[in-house]
Amino acid sequence: MNAVADNANAIARTTPHPTHRMKTLLKREFWEHKGSFLWAPIITSVIFLVFTIIGSSAGQFAFHKFQSESSSWVVHIGNQDVPANSDSVRQALANASPTDLAQMHDAVNGVLMVAGVWPLMVLGFVVFFYFLSALFDERKDRSVLFWKSMPVSDSETVLSKVLSGLVVAPLIAIAVSLVTMLAFALIISVFMLGNGLPLALLWSNLDPLMIIGQMLLLVPLYALWALPTAGWLLLCSAWSRRVPFLWAVGLPLLTGALVSWAVMLNGMYRDTPVLSMMWKHDIVRLLTGTFPGAHLIGLSEAAIHRHGPENLHDGLRYINGLDTWTTPALWIGAVIGIVMIFGAIRLRRWRTEA
Repeated sequence: MNAVADNANAIARTTPHPTHRMKTLLKREFWEHKGSFLWAPIITSVIFLVFTIIGSSAGQFAFHKFQSESSSWVVHIGNQDVPANSDSVRQALANASPTDLAQMHDAVNGVLMVAGVWPLMVLGFVVFFYFLSALFDERKDRSVLFWKSMPVSDSETVLSKVLSGLVVAPLIAIAVSLVTMLAFALIISVFMLGNGLPLALLWSNLDPLMIIGQMLLLVPLYALWALPTAGWLLLCSAWSRRVPFLWAVGLPLLTGALVSWAVMLNGMYRDTPVLSMMWKHDIVRLLTGTFPGAHLIGLSEAAIHRHGPENLHDGLRYINGLDTWTTPALWIGAVIGIVMIFGAIRLRRWRTEA
């Protein structure tokens, strides 16, 4: 009896906990796709920063070469142009209205957030092709047979790929984006110092907590909106025997073209609400869901007019606000995506050859 109990305890000690298995699977996905998850955003950011330095240097050279005796750098504060020197700018800031200061705050943080967009743009392509090849490549090289011999279920394997594409990859891209913003701010600071502009114009208006909070808030919204795209791509990846890209992209576009053609044949030459909804909420979302910000396509026209981005605060509320979280298309698409992910899990169980 004691021997049986000891064997049971030994098995319990050697059997990894599900959370440990998932952590290991996530590490596996990262190391296998480190080039696309990590290096692709970094290289994109480096290219952007290099072009920023080149463009700023060219602008600096052109200004000094063609400036006249009466021309000099000026800063627009409020409704006046202030000479670019510390005393003039400091006096102008002291006399600026709260509205003017808020506009400067929005301008500084808005420019920095735009500078950090590049890693997020490449993220859309990285995640799209990652899901498209996630289950196809392992069948193509027959490595799926090895992974099926491991004590890991198909559900855990597919879910680890979903979490890697919808959570891990965006978090890495956001980290690279934040570093890009900081590097961009340092580059701008160097040129400000070289032209006599006080650094307080930049750094006193910088709001890092707001930027970090807004970007982290985008992760769950991104994951929910991209669920149907992830499910569709994984489904095609698990089902297709060759060229899953043609099935994943060609089938939705062909379906949309045939439906539109059928509508035209029936004499309905004008765009109909049903046809517009099919392209906007089904086909376009299915093919662009992995790109951050694609959820804006699902906002209603009323929400756009009611919360138009008149300033940075309104723009961020427009992107991450309550109207976005309560959009029916967000949750309906998420449910459909979960169903397709379940289908991909079932397909992986019996399909082992490409």
